[in-house]
Amino acid sequence: MEQDVQQGKMASKKRRIVAITMVKNEMDIIESFVRHTLGFADLLIVADHKSTDRTREILEALQEEGLPIVIQEVQKARYAQSEVMTQLMQEAADAFCADIILPFDADEFLVPTGTSSVREILNNMVIDCARSLRWRKYIPGNEAGTSMDTFLLASLVRRDVNVLPMKKVIVSGAFVRAHHPTMAQGNHYLICSSGSKTWAEEGMFCEGIELAHFAWRSPAQACSKFAVGWMNIVAQFSKNTMCGGSYRMRFHEILNNQLQQTRGCSSQWEQCDLNGRIPMPQLRYSMNTMPNVLENVMLAGEAIAEELAETRAMLNRPVVTTIVPYPGGGHSNILDGQFRSSYQSAQAEDYPWHEILVPVIDDAMPQALVDEVTQTGGHVLAGESLRSFVHGSYIEWLLPGETVRNEKLRRMVACAQLQGMSYPLLLSDAGQHYDKLSPCIDFALSEGANLWSQSCESVWRLILLRGKYPSRGLAGVLMRRELFDACAEDLLDEFSSGHLRMLSMWRTLLRAGNAFEVHDIGVLQDDFTNAPQPLSLEDLARHQMEWQELCKKDNALIETQDKEKIMMRQITIGIALLERAMKTGCDMQSGIWLSYQKMLVEL
Repeated sequence: MEQDVQQGKMASKKRRIVAITMVKNEMDIIESFVRHTLGFADLLIVADHKSTDRTREILEALQEEGLPIVIQEVQKARYAQSEVMTQLMQEAADAFCADIILPFDADEFLVPTGTSSVREILNNMVIDCARSLRWRKYIPGNEAGTSMDTFLLASLVRRDVNVLPMKKVIVSGAFVRAHHPTMAQGNHYLICSSGSKTWAEEGMFCEGIELAHFAWRSPAQACSKFAVGWMNIVAQFSKNTMCGGSYRMRFHEILNNQLQQTRGCSSQWEQCDLNGRIPMPQLRYSMNTMPNVLENVMLAGEAIAEELAETRAMLNRPVVTTIVPYPGGGHSNILDGQFRSSYQSAQAEDYPWHEILVPVIDDAMPQALVDEVTQTGGHVLAGESLRSFVHGSYIEWLLPGETVRNEKLRRMVACAQLQGMSYPLLLSDAGQHYDKLSPCIDFALSEGANLWSQSCESVWRLILLRGKYPSRGLAGVLMRRELFDACAEDLLDEFSSGHLRMLSMWRTLLRAGNAFEVHDIGVLQDDFTNAPQPLSLEDLARHQMEWQELCKKDNALIETQDKEKIMMRQITIGIALLERAMKTGCDMQSGIWLSYQKMLVEL
């Protein structure tokens, strides 16, 4: 026995075990699942399927605690489990070098049926392709449901005396790397193909372990699970589908107020005590996790409706061109890194008709970056006319360091396509407030303003009055091709001026937009971008100087009563910025600071 344990320890050092899961609204069980699974797995990859409860919050808290969790987002409203789990399986094999991949649902706990631990069994089993796990229904020992803030398996539970007729699959990482199988819906088997031949791969049963399936945990959880789950399944497969098991029946039981308050009466149960056979971790983040059924159902319905609108908007396949300018500037590692993060963000956007152009502004782009762009489908333009290469009906700009969420283009193109007005540009708004030194402003729309419309000229007046530009920069904008054609060269000129002149870029955009018949900017309440990088004190000084320069240039647009307000703001901000610069040790007798102090004296 001691020799077997030693062999298990040796194998433990060599075998890398990665668990994967797709979750939605599992806040009552997610912490128990994560802590239990990481008791035998080296890594857990979680795809969060638009959870509307505290699931994501709890996952992030566990991640911050130091647990080896990778969290990803699934933006599709429909239940694309097979697609997502296949992607996670391949990622576990390729990016994380898994020896064994364990696909689970969040209500499934891999437990031992004997005295050996789960890790020992996994370390010592022979697995060259797939193996099957026995799948058994478990329920909390308490008829009223589980105690949310206590580890699910810490007290007596009940299990079905019979295993379920279906099984679940685990797979060798080497097999995934070699054959790239598809994970079947529900993780029940693998779908493999070679030439014209396709077959299901499931393998022999793993002895000594089984999956404890806690499908029912409380009445509220059961209502939320079946009501939301059936809507997502229908959105993916239609109502007439082999997938979803009893979801449709349970959905109609809820409609008719007939859903059983406990699933305990449907099977023969036996008590099961796992104490001494598995670790019993303490939970830290699972208070107040009773599901809110109505909230989950309403938000799921809204997400499905939004996806339907996106589908309608995409019927004529509108192309989007993303422009990611390469800054040059001596090929500094920082600037190259900022360009790469923006380019990779553009690549990750979930939009099917998408091209990415990289105009090289000043210096030549390093060959390694050229290769990276061209090998991933982007196009480097060195000296060529930008306009002649743009095919998009809509244009997105990402300046170095700007990144967006992968759903931005889908959401903003749908908005642009389905409105009654042809806005020359749309803006994603963060809805935040900023301190006086920040160069940023948001419109912070009220809850009743889903899409705020204002003339481009009045928005520029507001920016000029405040000396602040929209916080998401050009990354928050989606513009029509006609607006791009009117101002593309001017934007590139501002970009190549040595420093990003964001106020001037917004002036260029809004002045061009104001020349159109529909000359309004549409501001979306939703934010589809990531927070910008903070500016250095030197760049803040340059920004304030740019503001004063533009106030002089557009003096005729400023109302008489506003001129004194602008001057007082400039003085107040200037003094505060100088004080901060001196406190942080900036040399006030050199560089930008001499010019900045001269500007303040003139004020």
